[in-house]
Amino acid sequence: MHPIAVLDLFSLLASSAALFFLLRGGKRFLTRDTKLLLTGLFSFIALYNLCLFFEWSGITEAFVTVEDFTGALVPMWWAFVFYAFLQETAGRDLRESEEGYRRLVRQSKDATFQVDLNGRITFASQASRAILGYRPEDFISDPHLLIGIVHPDYRHQFEEFWKEYHTEGVFSERLLALGWIHKDGHTVYTENVFTNLFDADSNLIGFQTIARDTTERKRAEEAVVQAKEDWENTFDAMTDMVMLLDNEHHIIRVNKAAADALNTTKESLVHQKCYEAVHERSKPISKCPLLLTKKALEPHTAEITEPNLDGTFMCSTSPILNRAGEFTGYTHSLKDITESKRLEAQLQHAQRMEAIGTLAGGIAHDFNNVLMGIQGHTSLMLLHIDSDHPHFGHITGVEEMVHRGAELTRQLLGFARGGKYEVKVTDLNELVEKSSEMFGQTRKEITVGKKYQQGIWPVEVDRTQIEQVLLNLYVNAWQAMPHGGDLHVKTSNVELDASYTKPFGVSPGNYVKVSVNDTGIGIDKATQQKIFDPFFTTKEMGRGTGLGLSSAYGIIKNHGGIINVYSEKDKGSSFNLYLPASEKEFAEREDRLADEILKGTETILLVDDEDVVVDVGEEMLEAMGYKVLVAGSGKEGVDVYKKHKEEIDMVILDMIMPDMGGGEAYDKMKEEDSDVKVILSSGYSIDGQATEILGRGCNGFIQKPFNMKDLSGKVREILEER
Repeated sequence: MHPIAVLDLFSLLASSAALFFLLRGGKRFLTRDTKLLLTGLFSFIALYNLCLFFEWSGITEAFVTVEDFTGALVPMWWAFVFYAFLQETAGRDLRESEEGYRRLVRQSKDATFQVDLNGRITFASQASRAILGYRPEDFISDPHLLIGIVHPDYRHQFEEFWKEYHTEGVFSERLLALGWIHKDGHTVYTENVFTNLFDADSNLIGFQTIARDTTERKRAEEAVVQAKEDWENTFDAMTDMVMLLDNEHHIIRVNKAAADALNTTKESLVHQKCYEAVHERSKPISKCPLLLTKKALEPHTAEITEPNLDGTFMCSTSPILNRAGEFTGYTHSLKDITESKRLEAQLQHAQRMEAIGTLAGGIAHDFNNVLMGIQGHTSLMLLHIDSDHPHFGHITGVEEMVHRGAELTRQLLGFARGGKYEVKVTDLNELVEKSSEMFGQTRKEITVGKKYQQGIWPVEVDRTQIEQVLLNLYVNAWQAMPHGGDLHVKTSNVELDASYTKPFGVSPGNYVKVSVNDTGIGIDKATQQKIFDPFFTTKEMGRGTGLGLSSAYGIIKNHGGIINVYSEKDKGSSFNLYLPASEKEFAEREDRLADEILKGTETILLVDDEDVVVDVGEEMLEAMGYKVLVAGSGKEGVDVYKKHKEEIDMVILDMIMPDMGGGEAYDKMKEEDSDVKVILSSGYSIDGQATEILGRGCNGFIQKPFNMKDLSGKVREILEER
């Protein structure tokens, strides 16, 4: 064999060994591209050496020659190598693309699902677990899982899409917002992009959806919506009228209270100017604080009265500034203070009446002392003359004037603070029946209707004074019905709460209500404001003192009650009395009047700081047969009592005196003798201080001015007590 043939054979074997190595083990050390190129190269070398071996061995008849190889096989080999290179490059790009897509899907926070034409999930990314709590294999193994965890609120929407997919097949790309039930039970929200899936030949093989977790955004949006709803609810819950205005006074937002007050809707008020909507004006009213707020960029408040709304309001405006501090509009609110103003006026009226009452009480007290002197002297004169005496008529006329004066001071004291005389547990049904029956008999042109509460609560009142109040109201009603009419009297048990009683300065609780209603001419608003003022009257001069309703006011006030009036012009009037209910039982009324002057021989100490009362009182008592000791002050009275306590049988003690009052004087006398008998005497009434002294053991009370019959009866009553 030719040496070159041996060499070619050796080269053939070496190239074949190298080719075997590349095909079997080289993949662990070489890249795919390098392996492909080397394989082609060694294949070429092996074939070339094979051809040379054949040629040098002389075996040319059965095999191709080198010339054949180089002329035909080399181009074919290069074509093979180039094709293999292109195939490897395309495969490499595809593999890199697929690997990049897989890496993108793995790393994405969005969940990806692929579904075949049968509705089976063929792929689920790892993000599905982060978003929905289920593993990818859970979705692949259970074809109904994805549909099963759709939130009920979104199930219909998802089922419609699913139905369309199975019916139509191909669909246009779409975006669906869906809610899901997470594996642990809470709700998550996603935005889902649905697209068709096609194979390499453009055949539809299913669809793909990419789900982005929008739970936080959804909750933030819901929080914004809830905050807006809460704000709107709060805005509409405000009882004040509130408007938001732009810088041209146009309403841009308004609450329900404003719309209700203006008897319209919120929508109809928007874009109107505030003064057009509220005041029906073409420009702001003079007291409106809007202009001041715009000028100073500060809140301002003003009290305004608005006839269109029939009330008084506290109008407040504040500037609205943007982030740059620029003025953009106002807040405008109207707080209805009509009721507060009414209560304030009522309180001021009550305070004024109390001040006037204190003054009236002092006047009545002093006047009663004057009347006491006149009454005492007339009583003494009448003791010594007969009815046929030429001056008898004059003297009795003077006594009648004293009685009228005493009645006037009684009304003043009824109006004044502390004006009750003798308080007893009373049935108001009985009192109203008696007074209305008597009034009805004297005023036949008036029809009196009565309605009484069954089981009426007891009240503790001075019966005479309450009768006076009722008669004053009846007379007032009669005068309001000059051509006749109807008078309705009604009693009822009521419970008043603090909101009602507070303005009147009385306590909440149970009250007995007496309503006196007439069908007369009514009372206008201005007159109602003054109707309880003393000496105020609508009658012409000489026809009224103006004390009737004011004394009624004072009497009810002094009983811890309430009196008010409601009236409209030409629609009659309604007066309502409220007297506190008592827990005590009803008591029988006992009347005892002295029919004649009762005499005695005991020793009486008369204590009074008014000389006229001391002088006339001393004479009156002496005329009754008593021995009289006198003192001109409380301190002197105590000294006289200490000196003559063994011989003094009773003390008549004035209550109001300078230096030492009747209460202190009584206490000191009682220290000297615990059994001392004392009658309190005063130009004031029995209520207040007198009641306190009586509660400490004082025996009785007599109201100035008193005549001899009254005095003699009271003296004998106390002296005969055991």
